[in-house]
Amino acid sequence: MFQIGFYIFIFLLGSIPFGLLISCYWLKIDIRRQGSGNIGMTNVMRVGGKLPGILTFLLDFAKGSLAVFLAQTVFSASEIEPGNRLIFLSITGVVVVCGHVFSVFLRFKGGKGISTLFGVLTILELNVGICAALVWAGMFCWKRISSLSAISMLAVLPWLFLLIPWLQNEPPVWTMFFIFLLLSSLLIFKHRENIQRLLKGQEGQLSSNNKS
Repeated sequence: MFQIGFYIFIFLLGSIPFGLLISCYWLKIDIRRQGSGNIGMTNVMRVGGKLPGILTFLLDFAKGSLAVFLAQTVFSASEIEPGNRLIFLSITGVVVVCGHVFSVFLRFKGGKGISTLFGVLTILELNVGICAALVWAGMFCWKRISSLSAISMLAVLPWLFLLIPWLQNEPPVWTMFFIFLLLSSLLIFKHRENIQRLLKGQEGQLSSNNKS
């Protein structure tokens, strides 16, 4: 029962729409009616400039990191077997990302979850997080398209949970692979409109000369 209550709290944490709050109170606009209509970093940066975009990223990142950190604290003090704690931490990561994607404060609509996912990975599996970030950054440096970078990273992410343990001569946690395979599939589906624009050559680049 406690675990259910904890996950409800984590979902509510993930649901906090920082991008919308920043756009309303800083930029004095509703970001959902500007640009792509998304509440995430990319749209906030396109519409409002670098500083609001970076702050949106940091706050969305922070709620992912905080969720897993709280789970580490809670489950380390509980009677859950050590072998199962990593699974519960992974589920916590999924819940906080889903909270962002299906925010209860926005009638179960939200962002794409990438910034929050990076926050989760930083605490859950730093090596995986670093490799995922490198994939994102490499694609972004090449194409300057944030959505393509995110989709590429999501396509690779589950396999990093197998590749990195193999490189370290450790057995993989297959449950984590399947958990993040499902999460990556969900987030790629959330990018379906971006994929359509990419196929048509209509997806915009994130310019380096956004207003600050």
